[in-house]
Amino acid sequence: MRNSGPFLLRLGLLTAALYLLAHLLGWSGLALVCKPLPVVCLLGFLIPPRTSDAALIAAGLLLSAIGDLLLEASPALFLPGLASFLLAHVCYVIAFFGRTRALHLGRLGLVIALAWGAFSVLEPHLGAMRVPVIAYVVVISAMLWRAAAQLGEDRTGNLRPILAIAGAAMFAISDVMVAWHRFVAPEAALQLPLMLLYWSGQLAITASSRRT
Repeated sequence: MRNSGPFLLRLGLLTAALYLLAHLLGWSGLALVCKPLPVVCLLGFLIPPRTSDAALIAAGLLLSAIGDLLLEASPALFLPGLASFLLAHVCYVIAFFGRTRALHLGRLGLVIALAWGAFSVLEPHLGAMRVPVIAYVVVISAMLWRAAAQLGEDRTGNLRPILAIAGAAMFAISDVMVAWHRFVAPEAALQLPLMLLYWSGQLAITASSRRT
């Protein structure tokens, strides 16, 4: 898989475009097949994983692809899909902790403030999903914190910390958009910006991984 990068990139872009087209035209079967494939293509960049960091990011991508499939298959599978993405974020949190254990509590405070603001807007609409969403918010906040904690800790001058922060932020924003569409405004046309942010976030997180 190491020499197949251009092919994986082209295939990922093609399947992403096909998914968006299928979603626009209401072709549910094609959308179901195509939705997880861009993330599966990213997974290909890390196979076989040669470091624990790459293995954890790969696990997160696999769980995300499963979550994509569940969410696209049926609205009734929203909770299992949410659980799959929660576990993906756990993998990213562990990977990010492996890169640095610096606390940077000021950054944690900022993340908590942002997460509390988003949750406060969503909370009146959550109903029976309040507890699962709280758990999800806690885990994705931990991912954002550990991504932010990497800034200034890598002395090699590479872009991995910036990529991790950008990826975590885009993933978090896309999750807020999913929640807004699910609980607040189902009629909102958010799928295009939501998916572009999600895929870009996953790409940045993958690019931040330590593969050797």
